[in-house]
Amino acid sequence: MEITLFSAWHFMYIALILGVSIALAFVLRGKSERTKQIVLAVYAVLVTVVYIADFFLMPLVREDHSIDIDKLPFHFCTVLAILVPFAQFNKKLASIKDVIACFAIVSSLMYITYPGSALGGVDVFSYKVVQTFLYHGVLFTWGFLSVTTGSAVLSFKKIWKELAGLAIIVVWALIGSYTYSNLTPNHYDWFFVTGSTYPFIPAWLMPFVVLVLVFAMCAIIHLIDFVVKICFKKSQNKNIVAK
Repeated sequence: MEITLFSAWHFMYIALILGVSIALAFVLRGKSERTKQIVLAVYAVLVTVVYIADFFLMPLVREDHSIDIDKLPFHFCTVLAILVPFAQFNKKLASIKDVIACFAIVSSLMYITYPGSALGGVDVFSYKVVQTFLYHGVLFTWGFLSVTTGSAVLSFKKIWKELAGLAIIVVWALIGSYTYSNLTPNHYDWFFVTGSTYPFIPAWLMPFVVLVLVFAMCAIIHLIDFVVKICFKKSQNKNIVAK
């Protein structure tokens, strides 16, 4: 019952995450704006609760009763545990909610596609696997519902905000990686920006590689959103003409 890359168990988790998100999106289509905001608020809280709870539960299930410092908020996914509730509840940050929603979708899809920390001799229903898929599943659902409910709007004209946001997160990851690598005997490579995870790429180039690749993924999400909106608009126009 070990989970391996693209195994039946891996696809089960992917299907569960996508299925719940799509089902909720259809359920919320006819609901009031207040109901939509309540659901988004619940998921925004869950993102942070699931993340923080892990630090308390982790020592109870690990053999050495330690806390995995790699889960500090310097990765693309983990830093969103802080940004998501701020984007959801702080009206002053409403202008960047679109960016955070896009990041939530991209970062969670990156993980559920290649769940590196949940692979390699790990039981499919172990705490480690369930917790990591649960966190990224909740994160994806919040981002997906933010876009499908119109709470966040993706626009190619404003995609430069994603580029600026990614640049800030890359710098944040560099600060965390080099600080903790110098203060502890271990080496850390949050957001893969120091080059140690992929040694075939020069270390100085890795931050730029990460920036370009993740920004490309953001652009793909924008493109998918654009195409879906066009198709939906054409479908509505056909229905109007038919009537």
